[in-house]
Amino acid sequence: MKRWRRWLDLVPYLGLVVAILLGSWSFMRSEHYREETDILLMQSYEVQWRGSQIRERLANIVGLLRLSMATGEREPQLAQEVGLLQFNMVALRNLQYIDHFLDPQDFARLDRSIQTIRTRILPNLGSPANDQETLSLLTGIQQDMFQVSGTTGSHSRTLNETALIAENALRNIAIFVLALAAVIVVGVIIHQQSLMVRRKDQQIRSFASLFAHMTRSRVAALSLFISSLRDGEAPDPEMVAAATRAAKELDTINDGLLKIAYSAKPSRNVALQSILDALSQDHDGRIRFDVPEEARAALVASPQFHLILDELIRNAEQAVAAAGKPDPQVVLRARLTRRFPFGRRLVLEVIDNGVGMAPAVRAKAAEPFFSMRAGSHVGLGLTGCAEMVKALGGRFRIDSAEGRGTSVRILYPLRRKATGTGRASA
Repeated sequence: MKRWRRWLDLVPYLGLVVAILLGSWSFMRSEHYREETDILLMQSYEVQWRGSQIRERLANIVGLLRLSMATGEREPQLAQEVGLLQFNMVALRNLQYIDHFLDPQDFARLDRSIQTIRTRILPNLGSPANDQETLSLLTGIQQDMFQVSGTTGSHSRTLNETALIAENALRNIAIFVLALAAVIVVGVIIHQQSLMVRRKDQQIRSFASLFAHMTRSRVAALSLFISSLRDGEAPDPEMVAAATRAAKELDTINDGLLKIAYSAKPSRNVALQSILDALSQDHDGRIRFDVPEEARAALVASPQFHLILDELIRNAEQAVAAAGKPDPQVVLRARLTRRFPFGRRLVLEVIDNGVGMAPAVRAKAAEPFFSMRAGSHVGLGLTGCAEMVKALGGRFRIDSAEGRGTSVRILYPLRRKATGTGRASA
């Protein structure tokens, strides 16, 4: 369930990434279609310009030919105009993109007109007697070119409108995706606020559970002492001593919990090295440290980590003493690992070769109000350690086998720049 919740927490961010990628793709495609539209506009302009040149040359040739027929004198510009007409027709036919604007029937008309000019009109210009036939041929070419021009114009408008529609469609998609991205950003912000509220609620519940776990036995001792009091009778010295001890322990617990409560942000981060030094002194060098330099420099919340590691080491020492093995071992191991999707995390592990836990005990070890030992030790217990690690945003794991020992692992996400300057080994 927790794993699914972590993946669900990533969904808004994945949606935002997808929306940004889609928006970028839409903008790039829209730019591509805009460029294609500009190219089509230039191509359409050249095709229509060639068509207008052909129609203008045809009109000039027909006018000059009629004037020659009326005056009986051959106009010197006639041959030049026919040459220009043929040149423009061939240029139109040889355009690389002309097949986007003409149908097969139009190609046939254009080829037939070019062939007519080359084989019949140009030879007829030298003989005024053939002017009537030439005029008739030119009339036929005019009709063919009128149809060709109509087709090119229609195709030009269709292609341009299609390109504009595609460009506008992609632009609308880009706007929609950007709007979706804005909605997802708002959703991410709301999600982050919800996570903060949930984390704060988790911290409050963890703190309440921790307080109840650490005070219940002392409160019970005080209640027992009060219930044993009788009017006119001196209290039992052992009960007085127990009550006094419970009161002192409650005072110590309150002092420690107040430190935790006021440093929950955590406002004071120290290098792990300083905590290792303090633990080494507290436990008279009975711990073996397996911590590389980069892990010693990691910044962690204090005094939370001091309390957590101290409790885990005390539990390990008690388990080793109860096992009575000739080679007792308590090892504190740490390393830095990469954390998906980015960042790093500190993995802390307290390992012992003590009595270990049975499966049923291990399953309940981190449950609220479960305890494996009694006595005057004022500590967090595994429950308190697990709750405090959760409140710090980390994860707490227990691996134990009866007769083989216990390993308690803490996975703590490091903030950016969560490194300091470590000293020599503890």
